[in-house]
Amino acid sequence: MKKNILDTESANAICQRVLRLTPGSKPIWGNMTATEMLAHCNSCNIQVLREGNSGRITSTKQYLLRILALYIAPNFKKNLSTEKRHDMKGKIDESLFGLELQRFSDTIRQFPMNSKRLTLHHPAFGNISTNQWGIAVYKHMDHHLRQFGV
Repeated sequence: MKKNILDTESANAICQRVLRLTPGSKPIWGNMTATEMLAHCNSCNIQVLREGNSGRITSTKQYLLRILALYIAPNFKKNLSTEKRHDMKGKIDESLFGLELQRFSDTIRQFPMNSKRLTLHHPAFGNISTNQWGIAVYKHMDHHLRQFGV
């Protein structure tokens, strides 16, 4: 079974891993700072929890990419671009590391307690189920924690 951020144990494991991050942690790949990465994750996760479906249709390409990325590939590909609104490079002061770290843990802990359907249209995977959002968010958080070696 795929790890899922909707599962309390998986969410807690992510929260424990992020505590090993420091303001000076350097990425193994990419060019975000630790603070920028946390702000990026927070922006994405808050959007997943708060926004609903835009009514867009899922393409065949999105459906196939979803199957590959969520169920077949062990990890997300490195150095993929993000939506502009989630790109935090140069947009957050490094002194906010502690605040972003706390926001990260607080937001991750909301996922297992969430009782509503997650219906946001994923930019790469299209319309996905709440369970698929749980897998995608887990893999996304794991991706960025591995990026910083934690």
